[in-house]
Amino acid sequence: MMLHELLTEKTIQIQSQADNWEEAIVAASRPLVEQDCITGGYVAAMIHNVKKLGPYIVIVPHIAIAHARPDQGVHQLSMSMLCLEHPVSFSEKEEHQVRLVIVLAAVDHESHLQALSQLAALLSEADKIEKIMAASSVKEVMPLLQSLADS
Repeated sequence: MMLHELLTEKTIQIQSQADNWEEAIVAASRPLVEQDCITGGYVAAMIHNVKKLGPYIVIVPHIAIAHARPDQGVHQLSMSMLCLEHPVSFSEKEEHQVRLVIVLAAVDHESHLQALSQLAALLSEADKIEKIMAASSVKEVMPLLQSLADS
């Protein structure tokens, strides 16, 4: 499954802000819950993991990839992204200020690897990340994701 097949106009949201990191994870998860790709239990498990383990999901400055185990409520391989105009803090540290919250819901240990590889490629392109964070509409984000499939 390719990244642009998972991150679609239905699974990407742009909003001004979130009250806190828990609300950001809940908001980022909403499209996947509504489409019955994940359960509310999966959302709770993602939040629990961060409370227990700290902000390990903040993989690079401004970007968090929230996830839990497949058996914690994943119905199908899916991914969503919440773009925040104003960062939400996952800790007191500057590097834990997040503007992109990506939810990854894997059904096993393999099927998501191609999309995750493409996501890693995207995250290494600072100019594209800046454009995604600056986007005022989901339609502005889609070509940036599609360009990965074309390359």
